[in-house]
Amino acid sequence: MAEGAALAGFVALLAGALACVLWPLRRRAGAAPHLETPVSANLAAFRCRERELGEWLARGEVDAVRHQILHDEAERLLAQDVAGGAIGAPRPGGRWLLGVAGVAVMALALAGYWRLGAAPDLMLRAALANADSDIDALIDQLRGRAAARPDNATYGLLLARFEQQRGNLPAALAAYEALLEHMPEAPEVRAEYAQTLFLATGNQVTERVRAEAERVLAAQPDNGVALGLRGIGAFQQGAYAEAIASWQQVLATAPAAAEAEAVASALAAARARLGAAAPPPLLRVAVALEDGAAVDPEMPVFVIVREWQGAPQPVVARRLRAGDLPVELTFETTSSLLPGRPLASVARYEVVARLARSGSPEPGADDREARAGPFAQAPEGRLVQLRLEP
Repeated sequence: MAEGAALAGFVALLAGALACVLWPLRRRAGAAPHLETPVSANLAAFRCRERELGEWLARGEVDAVRHQILHDEAERLLAQDVAGGAIGAPRPGGRWLLGVAGVAVMALALAGYWRLGAAPDLMLRAALANADSDIDALIDQLRGRAAARPDNATYGLLLARFEQQRGNLPAALAAYEALLEHMPEAPEVRAEYAQTLFLATGNQVTERVRAEAERVLAAQPDNGVALGLRGIGAFQQGAYAEAIASWQQVLATAPAAAEAEAVASALAAARARLGAAAPPPLLRVAVALEDGAAVDPEMPVFVIVREWQGAPQPVVARRLRAGDLPVELTFETTSSLLPGRPLASVARYEVVARLARSGSPEPGADDREARAGPFAQAPEGRLVQLRLEP
């Protein structure tokens, strides 16, 4: 559907352009001399072309550089034709030179727009939005766009992720490696590459996986993917205390609920290997929607704990989806988003749950919040219950 609409638009533009170029050329030889002169005809064609190029620029169909090139070409053709008319009488067939040149330029512009412009992106966007799109055809489209536009990281990243999702790990690794050739200092991309390497080696943290993860952490110390891989590597080597420390840092990065649950299970396993019982949570937060509330299950929900009447930055936080509710979150004494400031160090705090209609962690006018507090620290732990009204 989107491809047909784009093609129809291109045809309409081409038809309009042809009309502008050919209209002056169709006048009969018997017309009045002052309307039939080559100079007036060429000027009329040039003005029409100039208006058309201005419309293309205004609609964003050509950029300023391309607009200037096409405008200069039209001016050059006008100057040539006017000069030819001044030297001698025009030959009957000479008028069509402008038409042929105009059609050629428009055909080249159309081909370039189709090859390098927005048309392939529109079709790709429509395919990505269609849940019934054929995955193989979609990947072929992404592969073509990544090859045509290696400077655009979006194509390569989507290609790598889709290849990983369908289990084609060698192709996913190749896509990540091609991407890293153009942006070697992108920690998020390198973290995903390290994770794919981990999967490709049978869930083993090899020296290569470890090196990639450590390179990410050197640039981005709070990268949850790389911290998780560091913890897995430590666990596989029997360094359970190191694994616990890494996974506690992962929890401090406010992962999604499912990720936090998996990390909590890994922490429990590491503590069991050490023979240490998990400390009781310092805070439990139960979050639910009001009964009968109809909310998009993908709408973000942020749960934060911050110092009462202190800095606005949260001490601990979690990101959920409305579809995860109801849920109970646990925070330990060492839980923290701020280096050197664990939850246990905050004397009084408040708990906030926010249904983020804007999709952003920053509060929005249409967001819905539930608050509780202030609370003093309770060594035996505390349960806070919050209900959100959409």
